[in-house]
Amino acid sequence: MKKTNKLISKFIILILLLIFIPKKITVKGEYINPETEFRAVWISNFVNDVSSYTTEANFKSEMTNVFNIMEHYNLNAMIFHIRTHNNAMYDSDLNPVSSWWSNVNFATFDPLEWLIAEAHKRGIEFHAWMNPYRVLSTRYGESLPASNPANNPDNLLTYNGNSILDPGLPLVREFLVDTVLEVIEKYDVDAIHFDDY
Repeated sequence: MKKTNKLISKFIILILLLIFIPKKITVKGEYINPETEFRAVWISNFVNDVSSYTTEANFKSEMTNVFNIMEHYNLNAMIFHIRTHNNAMYDSDLNPVSSWWSNVNFATFDPLEWLIAEAHKRGIEFHAWMNPYRVLSTRYGESLPASNPANNPDNLLTYNGNSILDPGLPLVREFLVDTVLEVIEKYDVDAIHFDDY
């Protein structure tokens, strides 16, 4: 009896597969190769790819060198880390300036704006790279704005001494959408990349 039931079950599965699997698959059109390849470099203060901001002249000199190397190797996209730990390497009302950029005076010079303009001038795409959830107060160059959800420990998940904004909370998700909107409304970025674990 058990053998008969198994045989009937297998037969039913086979019939269902034959009914629901398309007999003929057609590919619409022809694959068109993109005109260019995506050849990018990832750049982050977090892993010391570039120095902390000290002066406008030093920043421009170091980043011009990076652009020259990119052009030498025919790279066409820069993926620059603008948010590592609930901070900002850009002018932000929502996130504290990063400790690496604590010397920036955005009223006189905006390094991110210059970086994007310089990339575009050279025909290089600029992609803004963000870690949306990580929180580490030692990476803040100033105090948290009042609206930042990291002000409330109930908005954080902590494990082994590491904290992240809780992505399960609507307040956190809304804050991250606002953070992305702030960047794309202020800066001419070509893409946003999320990176987390």
